[in-house]
Amino acid sequence: MHNAPSVSYPVGRCAFQRWLYLVFTLMSSTVVIAWALEQNVGWVWCVALSAVVLGAFFGWRSLQQQAILTWDGQVWCLHDQSTDSEDALGHVQVTLDVQKALLLRWQPTSDRLGERKLAPVWLWLGAEQSTSHWQDLRRAVYQRVDIH
Repeated sequence: MHNAPSVSYPVGRCAFQRWLYLVFTLMSSTVVIAWALEQNVGWVWCVALSAVVLGAFFGWRSLQQQAILTWDGQVWCLHDQSTDSEDALGHVQVTLDVQKALLLRWQPTSDRLGERKLAPVWLWLGAEQSTSHWQDLRRAVYQRVDIH
């Protein structure tokens, strides 16, 4: 099997991710409001409301992520533009594929011996970001790595 072509692809601002965020936020808010109207507001309702607010906040924060994911034919590199952190090498694993959007699990690798394992990052990629490179990206994430 030949290696997939090199590709750089923007991460973030995925339309599918925005729709999921909107649907889940509206549904959970509607349930909590309906609960408050039907029953007395108690401590359990306050915990549920706190969960909805925290979920909405962290969901909104994930929508702000901006990065570039690059495949050079042998290794993946992630350049996080929202935090201006150093480029990180790692591995990607497809978690959700709906043809026009991908949810990838990015597992950074450490280049230092003895360093603890770094936490994975979830990356949303949408076809609308770069339609000319979408198929190259899909080939790259599904490519098997040959170990010689």
